Amino acid sequence: MKKKIIYGLLVVLLCAIVVYAYLFYPEQSMPVGESVHVATFDTAKYHNDCLHPCIRYDAKSEKYYMAQSPYYAWNNKVENPMFYENDTYMQWQDGNLIADTPEKGFNSDPNICLCKDGTIYYIWREFETPLCDSIGVTAVTVGGIINAERGLSKKHILCVNNLTDGDIEQAPVMIEHKGERYIYAAWYQYEPIRKNKGVAIWKENANCTGGGMCKYQFVDTIPFTSCSTVDKCAQIRVGNYILYCPKPLYHDLWHFDLFEYGGKLYMVSVAENGDNIMLSVSEDWKRFKTFRKPLVNNHYIEIYCGYRQYYYKPTAFVKDDTLHVFYTANAKDDSKRNQLYHTAAQVEKVLR
Repeated sequence: MKKKIIYGLLVVLLCAIVVYAYLFYPEQSMPVGESVHVATFDTAKYHNDCLHPCIRYDAKSEKYYMAQSPYYAWNNKVENPMFYENDTYMQWQDGNLIADTPEKGFNSDPNICLCKDGTIYYIWREFETPLCDSIGVTAVTVGGIINAERGLSKKHILCVNNLTDGDIEQAPVMIEHKGERYIYAAWYQYEPIRKNKGVAIWKENANCTGGGMCKYQFVDTIPFTSCSTVDKCAQIRVGNYILYCPKPLYHDLWHFDLFEYGGKLYMVSVAENGDNIMLSVSEDWKRFKTFRKPLVNNHYIEIYCGYRQYYYKPTAFVKDDTLHVFYTANAKDDSKRNQLYHTAAQVEKVLR
């Protein structure tokens, strides 16, 4: 009788170990990513660095567009918004500088919105710049329409952050939905501890009649439903392979991008210098549910690339029923440089 009890307990323990490993062993749903070539126009200053990309595809023109800001050696003085237009998403050259280094503070978090009327909106976030000082806040989201010369027509103030211990317009993303424009951003607390509190939503001011870009009104903050995903507490290399001892890791939303598919709003996100690129979905365009299995995991990738990557900002779009995901990580040949990567898979295999 005692032996049966012991055997039974061992079976239960073994099943628990198998389930635990299945849930938290480092893995990912996308193929291993390939590096993307990004050239900055001033190599001496920007070092071909790419930290915060936003990539869009226009089916009408068959063109790809990218907003990005370099951050070489974690120097925010070079974190300036740039705009690229190209026929391919694997080679980016001859980008235009949208805004140069301010007298104080820094630029950050650029984003593109391709609108149905054909206009291209370009937005980014300023932090403790002279513009911020002039209106008595720490951060503002600004932007304008891309003109024929691929520069900015005119800069407008869009969102204003009035928090003193955090931000409600971090990493802003502009989208169109049912004929209206919105800006989604990370609602992030900096003090007393750093953590995500949810997603902030801003709506274009419908009463603006002056044309061009209008100031957005803060309309909602939605708690973000995160999850525990894969991680490791130890590893051992066996030949060319790495074996991991898994553990759960709670996903903290830092930077994200959004795309629409099948009437639903999808999010690709990462924690600050995080280990995982995560996927979330919202059917009501407000409340997101996060998939447990990451799109990209750095422990899984380490087996193939030979070094530990850390991720900062993903972006994504769907073309021909294929999900294209781009993300930035520390480069292997220069740890001070941020390298852009791309991976793709059929949407039916990922968006389930």
